[in-house]
Amino acid sequence: MEETYDVIIIGGGVVGCACVFELTSRGFSCLLLEKNEHLAAEASSGNSGMLHTGFDATEGLELDCIQRCQARVFPLLDKLGVPVNHIGATMVAWDEQQLERFPQIVANSNAAKCTTMHELSCSELYKREPNITCGALGGLWIPGEAVTDPWLFPVLLANDARKKGARILLRSRVCSVVRNTEMWIVETTRGTFNSKCVVNCAGLYGDIVNILAGKSEFRILPRKGQYTVYSKSAQNLLNSSILPVPSDVTKGVIVFRSVYDNVIVGPTAENVDSRRQAPVDESIRLRLTEIAAKVVRELPSHPVVSLYTGVRPATDVKDYIISAETDRKWITVGGIRSTGLSGSLGIAEKVHSLVKTSLNIEPDRGQSLFISKPDVSFTRHGSAIVDGVEHFITHPLTFAGRTEYVANSRM
Repeated sequence: MEETYDVIIIGGGVVGCACVFELTSRGFSCLLLEKNEHLAAEASSGNSGMLHTGFDATEGLELDCIQRCQARVFPLLDKLGVPVNHIGATMVAWDEQQLERFPQIVANSNAAKCTTMHELSCSELYKREPNITCGALGGLWIPGEAVTDPWLFPVLLANDARKKGARILLRSRVCSVVRNTEMWIVETTRGTFNSKCVVNCAGLYGDIVNILAGKSEFRILPRKGQYTVYSKSAQNLLNSSILPVPSDVTKGVIVFRSVYDNVIVGPTAENVDSRRQAPVDESIRLRLTEIAAKVVRELPSHPVVSLYTGVRPATDVKDYIISAETDRKWITVGGIRSTGLSGSLGIAEKVHSLVKTSLNIEPDRGQSLFISKPDVSFTRHGSAIVDGVEHFITHPLTFAGRTEYVANSRM
């Protein structure tokens, strides 16, 4: 007999895990389908782990979701036992043109009510960050920026949903989706399932999944980002994340500490054809080394412990795509690129609202937002045991930070 759920979520990245957490907590019966062998295995395995305040986000869905997430994420991280470091960020101007952009950046952040920002004189900047390379003209201090474990967070969200009754099914690629008068029939490599509503959180394959359902109004344009991970021996070189002044084209390369105190340089932004995680490019590694030296002169003297890449599900628009076909009860979550972690809980709130409207119900099944702290232990071979279930660590930052041996380059 085919199993029937209120909601099927397609995609087990950070957004899909946040959605199954939110919807299950609100009382909906949920099935999460992930085509890979592990959760957070594609775009979510190649992000920075930074929790952005949204100060530089374009007004729209992205900014709204980031702000909603900011309002909830830190108490939730504490309840789940996920490490977080409120390290703050310092944006550095290296020339007069960049310095002249500061007042507008501050004004935009104030208008959006994102976070407090403070302009720093040259002397104030070097007092805060004495190890950055000489020649900076000034800075912006952004205390609300933080870093967390980008892998453990989504895994524990999915685990909480599982404990509340959700089913998490891995190695289950969606082959077809068909709507009859009342249900979606979702055929996968591990069986066929029915649901009243489907939420497409397929990330890099979001447009392809939408086409399976009949149409897609957007197209994924994959964008590669490469990172260099330095040893924890470099951690004292930084007191905050060092941001470049963004241009109209890119936010630029950041130098920051992970929540486990590895120092990271990245990401780059390169349009690519393949949706698969791209190999490390040696020429890009050399460029990142040059950038590292320009920002923190002594950084390249420390060992590199890992190189990794991520492919982001960019589209031809700058904002998120979150929409519902209420008549078909199909919800699309697409174009969630570099801020998926920062906006995840806000995206899940939006999805909950759309599901509730589409199904015209708000379940009352005794579920709640109560969260029991999970039992988590990390193994020496690169996995974690979460409430008795083993999960392979797919993110290089968690892998490098949590294991006792140096992480190799991972895709």
